[in-house]
Amino acid sequence: RMANLTLSGYLTTAQTVAWTGATQKIDSLTDNEWTDLSDEIDNSTNKYAFADLDLALGSAAFSGADAGIEVYIVPTVDGTNYPDWSGNATTDAPEQGHYFVAFLPLKTATGARRVVSTSQAQIQLPNGKFKFGLRSRANVTLASSGNTLNYRPHSYAI
Repeated sequence: RMANLTLSGYLTTAQTVAWTGATQKIDSLTDNEWTDLSDEIDNSTNKYAFADLDLALGSAAFSGADAGIEVYIVPTVDGTNYPDWSGNATTDAPEQGHYFVAFLPLKTATGARRVVSTSQAQIQLPNGKFKFGLRSRANVTLASSGNTLNYRPHSYAI
């Protein structure tokens, strides 16, 4: 007999993604610039299947069509080593494309912005350790403070 799987509710409070050792974080990210990879997140015990994202950005003059933030999840298969990542640069890096998980669109306006993904986006989390990376497509340099990425995991309920 097979169990019926449905999506669970949120399984924990929202978790803030940190960039403590990074040179380029979300703050002051220029248009087309990549962050360095975030601090490591270990999903090997909880094995959360999915996450919703919550991006809060400090005040800036967001403008232009298709403005937003690209979100990437970069896994490690062996629990230690991560693939190459071109952080702190504004050049295209097509080798990073397969880590892409979401585009969070920004409304054209001057002021602080907040955008969330939803469970319909089905942002899958790796079963082991991983890091986040971002690329700004905001058409403006992000504020020097007040920028935060949170994720809130959910999974399946039997």
